[in-house]
Amino acid sequence: MNRRRALKALLGSTTAGWGAFHLPLAHADGYTGKLFVFVQADGGWDPTSFCDPKTNVPGEPVINHWAERGTTEEAGGIRYAPFADNAAFFRKYHRRMLVINGVDAQTNSHTVGVTHNWSGRNAEGFPTMTALLAAHHSPDMPLNYLNFGGFSATGGVTRFTRLADAGRIRALAYANRVHGNEELLRPNEWSTLQRYRARRIARLNEAPGLLPRPARNRMHYQSALSPASTDGLKRYAEALPPDELLEQDVQYAYDGDNFTNGLRRQAQLSVLAFKTGIAVGADLFLSGFDTHRSNDAKQGWLLGALTGSVDYLWEYAEMHGIADRLVVVIGSDFGRTNHYNAEDGKDHWPIGSFVVMEKNQPWTGRAIGETDELHFAQKINPTTLERDDIQGTFIYPKHVHKALRSYLGLEDSPLAAAFPFHNTEDFRFFG
Repeated sequence: MNRRRALKALLGSTTAGWGAFHLPLAHADGYTGKLFVFVQADGGWDPTSFCDPKTNVPGEPVINHWAERGTTEEAGGIRYAPFADNAAFFRKYHRRMLVINGVDAQTNSHTVGVTHNWSGRNAEGFPTMTALLAAHHSPDMPLNYLNFGGFSATGGVTRFTRLADAGRIRALAYANRVHGNEELLRPNEWSTLQRYRARRIARLNEAPGLLPRPARNRMHYQSALSPASTDGLKRYAEALPPDELLEQDVQYAYDGDNFTNGLRRQAQLSVLAFKTGIAVGADLFLSGFDTHRSNDAKQGWLLGALTGSVDYLWEYAEMHGIADRLVVVIGSDFGRTNHYNAEDGKDHWPIGSFVVMEKNQPWTGRAIGETDELHFAQKINPTTLERDDIQGTFIYPKHVHKALRSYLGLEDSPLAAAFPFHNTEDFRFFG
């Protein structure tokens, strides 16, 4: 490639390349508050084999095969199923864990269940909690919200960034480098390119009569190319380990289905983004939980992959000095039926659970919410958090979201006011 063609290609990339990668990246803005990870177990996990264990009921269809040879176990104040790698996970983390059981997604539809559990509303329009937190705590940080897959609605309050390829991150951070440290353009040519770009940005910003969306997009474009933003991207790129030291996907195949666990790399990239000050929230994503066939073999591997990866997230955050700031929320579309189907699978069931994790908090080490022996949700008193068939209410995702908003400082924010939960009880999940 000659230098003229290289210049033209790079000039073109300033308008097309950034948007195609969903990346501007940002600088640290001095944020020292909490950092947020939401883990989406996509497809509908089986809480009765995890954090809301159910043994078999005489005269009823078998709920769980593990209950034919074992019984429920407990760590601290939290009961769990002796299944997959649950014991290691709950024994290690029960002191930083709150389990909310009996959450009614009010649907057997994946689309509605995902939307309901991750936005708090069973219709489109509300953003994820991650988007709200990112927009509230770091509105000027272009890489404030990482999303590795799954539900990512922003409601227009911010934008999300998809990250996976460390090589592309390095290439964007050092756009004038090829083959390691070799520069494509000489310093005077690179300065010419930078001046041209600055003039073009100024011209775009001065265009009259801009509608709100184009004006906002141009503001983001300008922010992405600012020295502070590119410095943040360079810090992040330099913090990334070599490719051979990045966590690799793990594969599993059973009964005609193939599964991939990429959570560990997602956790690794998120922790480094947090540490270098270019992000405050991330959605991690593990799919495959829709186990209509061979439920136990598939859920067993998936739940093991999930808990092992969340363990890695905490250990990696500890290694990099940010574990004390981390809040982790784990959930899914809904649950699985309280019996097996003809293919030894389980179908869709509206009742699910959330797990909220944080270090050194008074509200951890317990499970709240209640389901009966056949995994039907029971009414809970919002104040006492005990079963209350008369004055209680069923727990819905909106209750979890509203409580998280209050606990994480969003309740009285303009963002929360723009997406209100009307006629919604205040559950004292966090005291």
